[in-house]
Amino acid sequence: MKTKFILFLFFVVFVCKSQNVNLSSLNTFEGEPYIAINPTNPKNMVVAWMGFVFGNGTGLTIKVKNTFNGGVSWNSAINLPHVKSTYKSADVSMAFDATGKLHLTYIDYRQSPDSGGVYYMNSTNGGNSFSSPVLVIDAYADAAKKPIDRPWLTVNSNGTKLFVTTKPAPWILAPNRSYLVSSLNGGATWSNFRFVDTTNFLIGSLISAPMAFPCFAGNSLKIMYPSYVASQNILPAYYIATSTNNGGTFNYNTMIASNTSPAANDSAKSAYQLLANPTNSLNLIALFGAGIGTTDLDIFMLESNNGGSTWGSPLRINNDPINNGKMQDLMWGSFDALGNLAITWRDRRNAPGVGYARASEVYGTFRSAGSSTFVPNFKISDVLEGYTNLLNQSGNDFMCSALQNDTIHLVWGSTRDGSLDIWYSKTKASMGITGVKQLITSESFNIETFPNPTKDKLSVKLTNSISIKTIELFNLEGKMILSQQINNMHGELSLKNLAPSIYTLKVTDEKGNTFSKKVVKQ
Repeated sequence: MKTKFILFLFFVVFVCKSQNVNLSSLNTFEGEPYIAINPTNPKNMVVAWMGFVFGNGTGLTIKVKNTFNGGVSWNSAINLPHVKSTYKSADVSMAFDATGKLHLTYIDYRQSPDSGGVYYMNSTNGGNSFSSPVLVIDAYADAAKKPIDRPWLTVNSNGTKLFVTTKPAPWILAPNRSYLVSSLNGGATWSNFRFVDTTNFLIGSLISAPMAFPCFAGNSLKIMYPSYVASQNILPAYYIATSTNNGGTFNYNTMIASNTSPAANDSAKSAYQLLANPTNSLNLIALFGAGIGTTDLDIFMLESNNGGSTWGSPLRINNDPINNGKMQDLMWGSFDALGNLAITWRDRRNAPGVGYARASEVYGTFRSAGSSTFVPNFKISDVLEGYTNLLNQSGNDFMCSALQNDTIHLVWGSTRDGSLDIWYSKTKASMGITGVKQLITSESFNIETFPNPTKDKLSVKLTNSISIKTIELFNLEGKMILSQQINNMHGELSLKNLAPSIYTLKVTDEKGNTFSKKVVKQ
């Protein structure tokens, strides 16, 4: 009891002014990062995200960075391979098992004609290299629905049992259902799919993107998914499916049935997550965005102490004033190995105005193992990040945090420089120590541009006084729209006929080195 009280006092005096770090630095669209910590060496962390590659194979690719010193410095990014050169990658999910083996899934696909699937890889050296991709589920496994969107991966402790949930591609109209596939040999081969829902616990015909979120709780597989079927329950609901025989059969329970959506949620990223306490397999946490008892979209938590058979009342996590018009979304939670719990989210309490299209910060809270209360909300990001239209696009639906002995390691898509980049911060909550020591520079650039933003001409030169060979300009989709041979110390581009937007400038010098930088056309 005394230890918990001292811990609480540390939080009360905690001033959370993080020093945040840009992991991607490509100044184009980089989104939906995932972070995983190696339990055999907690200083080894891996971050993966959806990013752009320019040149041959231009397009969305899963990028991976790792560190072996707890985030002080990071190795250069590696790009996971496309199964076919015409494919694009997205939706990465990762998990370390207890042996230190890293498991990873992602989608590699092409739309029109639709093809590709969900693929699996692993790494036995902390993310330095990965195995060849193995197909988890093909886009034509359920041909009419293309079940390859938003795969989530969960792995048992020794890495022998892996389960992946997916849903139909985002361009597929309702009615839709969630899918489950499994591997009982460490990812070498994968089963045929089965549906997650069942009679009396159906998802229904009104939910277009029914994401299912899995986790392991002891030896049980747990899956959270949404439902709206009036004959089952007059209100929208979340259900939990539990299997003790590797997904062969499930028992089902209702988590909550409530009118959970406020009237004006704009484009909010109001996804949900299921967590299991590693020290107590009966203790489950569910996180979701909702408007329960409020007119705003807030972050709520449900808790079960009997393995999901029954659930407590929803607890509002963000502690800004109720009904203040401030929307909170993009939440993520994490247990550490000791049973401590951290929750992070995108918060707009300090921004002027209401609704989605407002500046935001990242906030968090913490509950120590054995406690029933959270500390007051604290700020993790170090600036109020301005809103841009990039946040209306797909690919920014999640942030991710991982908790290690009460230190929160957080990655999220930040728009502070006008583009969407992947940023990292660590917060040792119990000691009030935040931030990292140095900027990660493996994708740094050395370009001077003037004026930037510009309405017409853009002057370009390299800071290292080396002659420029070529200048190329790419749009947000990664398509090259301008290319110019320079062979001089300075270059100039005319952007007069381009639409106002954010572009990526790629400069190649006389030695063949390439650099990139964001350019804003007004």
